[in-house]
Amino acid sequence: MNCMICGTSLSDRYPEYCPNCGANVTLQRKIDYLSKHYYNQGLEKAQIRDLSGAITCLKQSITYNKMNIAARNLLGLVYFETGEVVAALSEWVISKNLQPGKNLANDYIQKLQANANKLDAINDTIRKYNESLSLARQGHEDMAAIKLRKVLTQNPKLIKGYHLLALILMKGGEWSKARKVLRKASRIDKTNTTTLRFLREIDEHIGVARKYTSRTRKLMGSKRTEPEQEDLFAEVVRSNAASVETGRGSLFACLLLGVGAGAVAFWLLAVPAIRQRIYREANNQIVRYSESLSSQSVELSRALGEARESDDNADAMGGLLAEEKKKTVSYRNLFEAYLALIQEDYDTAALEVQQVYEDTLTDSMKAIYTMVCTQTGVTGIAPSEAGSGQDDADQAADSQNNTDDSYNAYQE
Repeated sequence: MNCMICGTSLSDRYPEYCPNCGANVTLQRKIDYLSKHYYNQGLEKAQIRDLSGAITCLKQSITYNKMNIAARNLLGLVYFETGEVVAALSEWVISKNLQPGKNLANDYIQKLQANANKLDAINDTIRKYNESLSLARQGHEDMAAIKLRKVLTQNPKLIKGYHLLALILMKGGEWSKARKVLRKASRIDKTNTTTLRFLREIDEHIGVARKYTSRTRKLMGSKRTEPEQEDLFAEVVRSNAASVETGRGSLFACLLLGVGAGAVAFWLLAVPAIRQRIYREANNQIVRYSESLSSQSVELSRALGEARESDDNADAMGGLLAEEKKKTVSYRNLFEAYLALIQEDYDTAALEVQQVYEDTLTDSMKAIYTMVCTQTGVTGIAPSEAGSGQDDADQAADSQNNTDDSYNAYQE
């Protein structure tokens, strides 16, 4: 620890005063002690997966001493463990700026940046979580739940995603599923207050429902017990009397009665279970179809972006080709004008020099161009007049074919 006034390293030999400037450093030592104390508490809580408590202690530690690099790096690790990658990177970047050398934050950042696919997946999960939150606020809970399940598949440590999905399930009355989701969140952070509050609310709701159901069953059972027993006793007496009188006919009737009772029991017990299974499979198919639709929409957007980028590149290449064609036309026309001027054919020289673009000539060609213009009394195409478009360049390019013969003849 260094003196906050002069920067001198403090020693235990002079615990109350700075050996260099003599300043009282008792308060500074107490603050440094509190920072280390809260860091140790945060470390202990992180080791038992009390991540919420660890975050609170580590924030208090760096509040007392912002130069506590170990506390700041551990806070970033805890944030990363809870799925808060942006907050973790923020703490590591601050730590790196405070202490550039011999800092574990450099290794953490490099490892995260080295895996570009993982970083892209994390950014994608954050974007999808925000979209799910917006859908939930707009009342589209089904689509929000589908997106959240996909987000939690890619980033299973995002506690906020578990909380939002549990809220949507609780609103839909699916308390058991919400409990399972919150149990997964509690495995990551055992003492998260939001998770515990949601679990207590679910326990209270399910406990009241079970109590009411059991009480209702007892009341209904007490009302139905005596009539059912009387009917059953009368039926047994009648069946016994009929068996004495009719013999085989009563046995056949009892057999039919048993078959009918079995069919009714099957209808009441097995059919609802079969229907639930069918509905569950249909819901799973709908979820898979929705996920495939969302993935296809992402691929389509990416393909459209690539197509748009290729169109921009094609336009840029077209502009470059037009500029090169323009230069070629100017060079050929200037050369023809110069040849005609040497042969004292001023009319041809004037016609050729009028098709030369001034802004495409180099410094050496501008001297020849100036001489031809002085001799013929005409000028080429100025930059302000070059906006006639591609048509002029194309017409000039067509005229090259007519001048090729004269150019070859001159070379011979």
